[in-house]
Amino acid sequence: MSRLQKKKTVSEKKKNAVLDKKTDRKAGSAEVSISKPAIATGTVKKKPEKKLVDSKIGEPNFFQRAIEFLREVQVELKKVTWPTRKQTTGTTIVVIIFVFIVAAFLGIFDLGLSKLVQIVLT
Repeated sequence: MSRLQKKKTVSEKKKNAVLDKKTDRKAGSAEVSISKPAIATGTVKKKPEKKLVDSKIGEPNFFQRAIEFLREVQVELKKVTWPTRKQTTGTTIVVIIFVFIVAAFLGIFDLGLSKLVQIVLT
């Protein structure tokens, strides 16, 4: 399962831009460069994820994977901003009205075309 990545803040982006500009400075005859922190460059080694493996078969255990999936779903659902009852009612009414308008338009258009075909065929 994938893990969420932390978004970089504006200050971190500015820091990285400043560090990019400062590289390749010379001091006397020796070349000095200021390197980015290991975290910013992505060179930090990540710990390998624990694999949910059933020792008997050597394949991931179905129940452990299902539990992990449901945990991640729960985390994601906590981030959802749910609409209020008033917003839901309002948008539902708008959708129903729009459906009736489109149905009336298509009905009138269909009726007109059927009358045109009757006139042409008779």
